[in-house]
Amino acid sequence: MELILLRPLWLIALIPWLWQGWRRRRQPPLLAPAMQAYLLPASRPQRPWLWLATLPVILALSGPALRGELQQQPAAPLDIWLLDLSRSMTATDLKPDRATRVRWQLQQLLSRAKGERIALILYAGDAYLAMPPTRDHQALSLLLPDLRPDIMPLQGSNPARAVALAMKQLAPGEQARLLLITDDLTQNQMAQIAALWPCQQRLLCRDTQSARLDILLASSGQPAPMPAIPANELGFATRMPAQLPVPDSQAIAALANRLGGELQWLGSDVPRFAPLPTTTSALTPAPLDLGPWLLIPLLPLALLARVGARLMMALMVGAQLLAPQDLQAAEKGDLQAMQAYQEGDFQRAARTFNGPVWRGNAWYRAGAYRQAIAAYQEAASATAHYNRGNALLQLGEFAAAKEAYLAALALEPGHEDALYNLSLLQDAAAAAPDTSNSKQPEPSAAQQATAMPLPPSPPVLLLEQRLRKEALRRDLIKVEEPW
Repeated sequence: MELILLRPLWLIALIPWLWQGWRRRRQPPLLAPAMQAYLLPASRPQRPWLWLATLPVILALSGPALRGELQQQPAAPLDIWLLDLSRSMTATDLKPDRATRVRWQLQQLLSRAKGERIALILYAGDAYLAMPPTRDHQALSLLLPDLRPDIMPLQGSNPARAVALAMKQLAPGEQARLLLITDDLTQNQMAQIAALWPCQQRLLCRDTQSARLDILLASSGQPAPMPAIPANELGFATRMPAQLPVPDSQAIAALANRLGGELQWLGSDVPRFAPLPTTTSALTPAPLDLGPWLLIPLLPLALLARVGARLMMALMVGAQLLAPQDLQAAEKGDLQAMQAYQEGDFQRAARTFNGPVWRGNAWYRAGAYRQAIAAYQEAASATAHYNRGNALLQLGEFAAAKEAYLAALALEPGHEDALYNLSLLQDAAAAAPDTSNSKQPEPSAAQQATAMPLPPSPPVLLLEQRLRKEALRRDLIKVEEPW
């Protein structure tokens, strides 16, 4: 237990209190001591009861409290998926193709997920964080069906960049599982991945790594023809073999075993890896306010001083200023709501939170976007408007989402996330064809059968735009090396 002060600025009131005590001692008495003993022999020296009673009031207002030690509680497991979207994932040795089979398998894994936090990293020539660690599995399920190599801004294969990006998502001391979904790893790539675990096979090493690596291999185990390369990637096609080799499963399995995981092949059944590692999070309990207990000595002081009315008035004012019951009840409610939020019980957290923004965040995570919008509308901050725009975007109300982002920018012109999402909405609107003034003839049944695939859903379209802008930003901020 640790003694702290919740409102230390109230200690400034000790300065006038000490000055008043010094002034009382410096003030000369009305009668000389000999004259007072002759005229009032039975009188006793007066005690400054009111002055003394002010001290516990000041100390109570300063908020002395006992703060407990940090409590470690189990946190939701962290599972980071690293999905290979290089051009080789369109090979058809797994029907209909490798990428489609992987998406179907990940949907099955997602349906069996029970409250764990899942992050999604996409990689080809570079790696991008598509979904930060979240328990919002519904948002992740909206992205999975349309993930394909076409959305990647840079083709190639760089799994080491994806693993390095996954390491950055881990908090210090946090346990996690990295699930690498790919169709092959070269010897150079495996060496780069292994270098990210510097303490493997060492007894004494300070830089310990708490993540394990599982690998899901999406290949039939037989040589497969290289898929056709689009015309805009012909430069990349010159570096691709005409036939995809058979992956070295023994070396890949050895890599996974060294890094604490295992290798499994993509099949019709859901892969069964070891359980996700458990981790803990620190929880600070609410401090116990001792201020009201310091007001109890005022009761006997009121009886001794014979000025109980004034002291009781001071006691009532101090109790009104402290309001410990309401404050502790509010703090306890927010603490319980935050604990429920961390445990993934978003509906219970939404019903317990006092603040509208946190209440809206809980409803958003629970998938109740209408309730989240209603909660965000109770606040007038830029954060509330931005989150309201995200909820409207989930409902497909793009015009209202744009207005919400504009409202956030009106309050905070430098809000980078609102500017970013607004630019994505404007790009998506510009890319959409305008068919309001043109009448197209009805296509025949044969034309409908041979028509091109439908465009991706809005979340995937926004993701593709974000990946391309992120790739452009990385190209612009590259530092020129001196020669």
